Amino acid sequence: MREVGSFEAKTHLSALLELVELGEHITITRRGKPVAQLVPLNKDSTGNRSELILRIEKLRTRILSKKGVFSKCNILSARDEGRR
Repeated sequence: MREVGSFEAKTHLSALLELVELGEHITITRRGKPVAQLVPLNKDSTGNRSELILRIEKLRTRILSKKGVFSKCNILSARDEGRR
């Protein structure tokens, strides 16, 4: 991992972005203390949102179909038990 001062990061941003595109992680410092990181964008985290939403909806449907297990009374009881 490379460390770069804030002034250098400002003046050489294009070159730093090229390095990040190649997979390098860059820490930007101010007066020697780390303040930010430039890291490659994780394509999986931004590209599959609709798939993730569908998975969450399926899980929600599964949970709600088990009414005896996830009743309001059972949830509140479990919460209160955890507070003891």
